[in-house]
Amino acid sequence: MGKWMDGYLTKYDALHQESIVGGGPQQIALQHEMGKLTARERINLLLDPGSFDEFGSFIRDIRAPYDGKDRPSPNDALITGTGQISGRQVMIYAFDFTVLSGSLGDQAAWKLADITMMAGRMRIPIIGLIDSGGERLSIKEGNMGLNGLATFLRNYSLISGIIPRISLILGPAVGVSSVVPVLSDFLIMNRKTSFLWLGGEKKSKSAGNADFHMEKSGQCDIIVDSDEQAILKCKELLEFLPQSCWEKPLQISGSDDPKRAEEALLNILPDNPKFTYDIHEIIDLIVDNGEFFELGDEFANHMVTGFCRFDGRVCGIVANNPDELSGIIEPDSSDKYDRFMNFLDAFNIPLITLVDTTAFPPGDRWERMGVIRHGAKLLHSYAQVTSPKITMVLRRSYGGANIVMGCIRMSPDYIFGWPSMELAPTGPETVVHAIFHKELAKAKEAGKFDEVFNGYLSILKEQFSVLNMAKAWTAYYTVHEVIDPRQTRPRIIKALKSLAAKYERYPEKKRSIKPA
Repeated sequence: MGKWMDGYLTKYDALHQESIVGGGPQQIALQHEMGKLTARERINLLLDPGSFDEFGSFIRDIRAPYDGKDRPSPNDALITGTGQISGRQVMIYAFDFTVLSGSLGDQAAWKLADITMMAGRMRIPIIGLIDSGGERLSIKEGNMGLNGLATFLRNYSLISGIIPRISLILGPAVGVSSVVPVLSDFLIMNRKTSFLWLGGEKKSKSAGNADFHMEKSGQCDIIVDSDEQAILKCKELLEFLPQSCWEKPLQISGSDDPKRAEEALLNILPDNPKFTYDIHEIIDLIVDNGEFFELGDEFANHMVTGFCRFDGRVCGIVANNPDELSGIIEPDSSDKYDRFMNFLDAFNIPLITLVDTTAFPPGDRWERMGVIRHGAKLLHSYAQVTSPKITMVLRRSYGGANIVMGCIRMSPDYIFGWPSMELAPTGPETVVHAIFHKELAKAKEAGKFDEVFNGYLSILKEQFSVLNMAKAWTAYYTVHEVIDPRQTRPRIIKALKSLAAKYERYPEKKRSIKPA
C-alpha cells in the first residue's frame, strides 16, 4: 500500500472510532444508569450477528449552535444501516442518546429521509429505535432543519402500505418528530423509560408515558419493561409480517393438526345469554398451538386484535370480547378495528372476524363521542378489503355491528355461524320492549311482567336464531353454513386453502374518501 494512502486511513480510523464510541464512556455509563441500552447495543441485539452494514457514519452536525460552543456530534446522533433479522433484510435507524441527547439534527433528518425511500425501493421493513430529545435548536433550524424533517415525514407516509414500519420508543420521543411512531404501523414502548409527547402543558404526571398511550390515546400497540423485551417483541412481530406488500408472510410448516376438533369449545358459551365469557378462551383453542400475538390489549379491550396462524398461514383476528362491555363497538374499538383491518388488507393478510356483540351503544354519551362517525369508518374500510375475509359468528350479531363485523351482504368470502348464533336488527330484549310495551305495562300491573316478557322473548329469539334464518338463502340475515363449534378450526383452515388464489379488485379510481 502506498504511503499516500496512510494519511487518509489515519483520518478514516479516527472518524470511524469516534462514530463507534458515540458520546463517550461517561455518557454511555449514564445511559446504563437510566436503565437503557446504547443505540449500538440495541442494534447488535436486534440484528443477526455480523449482519449490520452501516452508512452515514461520518455525518456530523455542520450548523452553528446558538451558544457558539463546538460539541462533538458523531453520526449526528443517528445510526443508520441495513442488517438481517433471522436472515431477513431490514432497514434500521437508531437515535443515539449519548450524543447531544439523541436530538434530531439537520443532517440526521436528511439521512432519515433518504433511508426511508431506500427501504421502500428495496422492499424491506424499516425499524426505528427511538431515544431522542426532539429537534435540535440551532441558528439555521428554520431553514434546512425542518426541510429535512418534512421530507422524511413525507417519505415515511408515502411508503405506508408498501413495507412494514415498526417503531420502538426506548426513551423520550418529543416535538414534531414524535409523530413518526404514530405514523408507524406498530409501536412498542418501554414502560420504564419511554415518553411520547408533542409539546405544551402536561396536566398529569402520567401523560405521555407508555400506559397513557396504551390505555388513553390508543397509540401504543405493545408495552414492555426493558429494552431487551422490546427488541424480542419486535422480532416476534416481524415473524408475522411480509417483507413488502408484494410478498406473503413466512408460512411455517404446520406443527398443529389442521383437522383438530375441540370439545372444549362446547363448554365456553354460558347457558344464560346475559352472562359473559372471555373471547381469548376461544381464540386459544382454534389457532395454531394456542399462540396469539395480541395488539393493544389494554386499549378498548372489548375489541381484540392480533396475529395468529392457521395451519402455518399468518392471519389477523378481530374479535368482540363479551367479557368487556358486552363486546360493544364504540369509537375507540372502531378505530382499533379499522386501523388493524387496513394493515391486513394492505399486506394481503387474511382477516378472521369472531363475532359476538350487542351492537353499537345507543345514547347521548356515545353520540357526543362520535359513535356514528367512527362506525362509518368500519363500513368504508370493510367494503374495500380485498384480502381473504372469513366471518365466524358465535352468538349475538345485532344491528349495525352485524354489518361492520362482516355480514353476508358485506361480501366476506365465507361466513359461518355456530348453532347458538342470533341475527337481529337489534337485541330481542329491545324489540320486546319496543313492540309489546302496552302488553308489558298491563302485565306489570297484574304482577306477571317476567312471565309475559320471557314469553315474548322466547318467541323472538326463536325467530332470530340462525337455525331459522338460515332457511332463506336470499335473506339479509344468513350465513353460508351453520357449523358444529368443534369444527371451527378445521373449517377456517379449509376456507383459507380455498382462498389461496383469491383475486379481487374494485373499480379503478384515484382514491376513496374515508369518513372523518
